[in-house]
Amino acid sequence: GRATESSILHCTIMVQTRKRNVGDILESLPSDGGAKNILVRVDFNVPLNGSFEITDDSRIRGAMPTIESILKAKHNAILMSHMGRPKAVQKGEDTDGSQRKALTLQHVQKRLSELSGVDVQFVDDCIGDKVKDAVSKLPKEGGAILLLENLRFYKEEEKNAPEFAKSLASIADAYVNDAFGTSHRAHASVSGVPGLMPKEKCAVGSLVAKEVAFLDFSSLGEDEVVAAVIGGSKVSTKLPVIKGLLNQVHILVLGGGLAYTFAKAKGITIGTSLCEEEMVETAKDLIREAEVKGKKLILPIDAVCSKEFPKGEMKMEDTQTFDLVPGNGITDGWMGLDVGPKTAALFDQALTTATKIVFNGPMGVFEIRPFDEGTKAMVDTLEAVTKKGAITVVGGGDSVAALEQFHKTDVVTYVSTGGGATLELLAGDTLPGVAAIADLEE
Repeated sequence: GRATESSILHCTIMVQTRKRNVGDILESLPSDGGAKNILVRVDFNVPLNGSFEITDDSRIRGAMPTIESILKAKHNAILMSHMGRPKAVQKGEDTDGSQRKALTLQHVQKRLSELSGVDVQFVDDCIGDKVKDAVSKLPKEGGAILLLENLRFYKEEEKNAPEFAKSLASIADAYVNDAFGTSHRAHASVSGVPGLMPKEKCAVGSLVAKEVAFLDFSSLGEDEVVAAVIGGSKVSTKLPVIKGLLNQVHILVLGGGLAYTFAKAKGITIGTSLCEEEMVETAKDLIREAEVKGKKLILPIDAVCSKEFPKGEMKMEDTQTFDLVPGNGITDGWMGLDVGPKTAALFDQALTTATKIVFNGPMGVFEIRPFDEGTKAMVDTLEAVTKKGAITVVGGGDSVAALEQFHKTDVVTYVSTGGGATLELLAGDTLPGVAAIADLEE
């Protein structure tokens, strides 16, 4: 009896820490009395070209599982999102209506209809009588999608104004947050609305639940070896993440432009490479902190350099690779633009024991050859460890763009959709949009 008892106990503890999700809400809604209207905060802030055509619909596709489960349960989905930063509209300065035209969510209507197989209705406001009217006409048998206008056409959205949140909440029988990309913002549609509704009527959507499960490193087993690979250009933007990760991971690999600040902190010459002078002391502190905490902090040992920032593709023979060793390094007049082959081998070796790896930020200027080699090698490493059973998560715009450039999006376990939200979750911060949803057992 002991063993079963402890495993039952274990299960209860596991269940308690789960956020209420869209499935829980759909199960709890009464099946009689017609369709309920479920308000879903999605992230449809998709890139558009000059003709207002969507160039990447992955954010819309990311929300489809939640939308489909609502329709399948014979309820209606009311979708709200922001698009861009419509400052002129907010200030009443969009006199010719051009910003409103550029950032209307109507641009999403056609693609959403194609993906869902439902004739999506659009209303050109997100609060007020027009919206109430459209909601009142939603079918009692469910299965409809109503898309509201850009939330950020009202400055009250970002201010989390109570009246605005109340107007949004008033049309909803239940609320779902499936906008991971904005869950780090305490806006009206993200934390205001669920604060006004009964907690048993609020949930996270499939996408947010998945993101949180993959990006939360705080509750892992003892045998896990967790690694993070952080690249990109600036130490200052990634600093809270690097600090937060030092508490959570065993191995921290740093590449990209931000590694030169760390190289300088170690007394390595870096030529004209990118360096944030005011961050050198901070980098020294982090190197010390890693030592004290017994963490492996792994930095580049060679760099592929050019005399100036390349305007286009360069030949490898026009570049020079320098070893990065204390007291020596990159010669004056040269700038590091990628990690070298010795570093790629070192990183690969460092990550072979990891059971979970998160990769955020490229290793070099991967958009311009031959400075894509370091990032390409990192992606190959991730592919190899994933095949061996490690869980690999790629987050952040540039890392995802790199995977796409090398046609490798499918070689990792999970590709995160968030930018800032991904970073804040990795830093160990609580996201307002997730915090606003109650745990299931509460």
